[in-house]
Amino acid sequence: MKSTKPTVGFYSITGCAGCLLSFIFNEKEIVQMTKLVTIVSFPFIHESAEIKEVDVAFMEGLVASPEDEEVLKEVRKKAKTLVALGACAHTACIPGYRHFVPKDSYARLMYEKLHKIKTIEPGPIDKYVQVDFTIPGCPPNKREIIKSVVNLCLKKQLKNYTSPVCVECRRNNNRCLLEENRICLGPITRGGCNAICTNSHFECWGCRGPTDDMNLPAFIELLEGKGFTKRDIRERIIAFSGQKNPKVLEVLP
Repeated sequence: MKSTKPTVGFYSITGCAGCLLSFIFNEKEIVQMTKLVTIVSFPFIHESAEIKEVDVAFMEGLVASPEDEEVLKEVRKKAKTLVALGACAHTACIPGYRHFVPKDSYARLMYEKLHKIKTIEPGPIDKYVQVDFTIPGCPPNKREIIKSVVNLCLKKQLKNYTSPVCVECRRNNNRCLLEENRICLGPITRGGCNAICTNSHFECWGCRGPTDDMNLPAFIELLEGKGFTKRDIRERIIAFSGQKNPKVLEVLP
């Protein structure tokens, strides 16, 4: 008898595999999840790497080569729902920083053999295909992944968290790092991480991408008023989510 459980595939292109690891370390939840879905592909735990037709595909990594683009488009073609998993898939993350740097400034650091490998300008996956939902973060929260899988199985509408990290900071009674004259991107970064970095007194670097309603000029003015230079601010904002913050180049050339 053919299984009626939804089929799920996890796939990876250029990246560190940290997003998949954040899920695989959730062993008990994975076992429970297999009662609801059939996992047809998952690096590390599944023998087959074949791209099959699935109800939901989770894609980790960014597009940085023609091979990445080819794999991504094949997955998109065979998936009813495509989920961008993690910061690389969502914003291009740290690898996407290359977009803002002249090639002659890093060419000397490349291994000789890489000159023979074809590359393309790095970009998030929604630059190449339609993405139905995004689970942001570097790495993404494992419970957020599980919750998304369950909701997809139940055919519930997925909704992204829209409030900034600051909301969660206030909820957790954190002292505002901006008051300590530190560049914290919490006011312009999408929350949903429970302010995990600022809870430990680390600045938010914006790995979950910008909020839809951010007031970038006002935020820049605030930081400049604290003595930070345009270069300081620009470098911090583009570090994780520059390609999702195109206005940065307009305001901070």
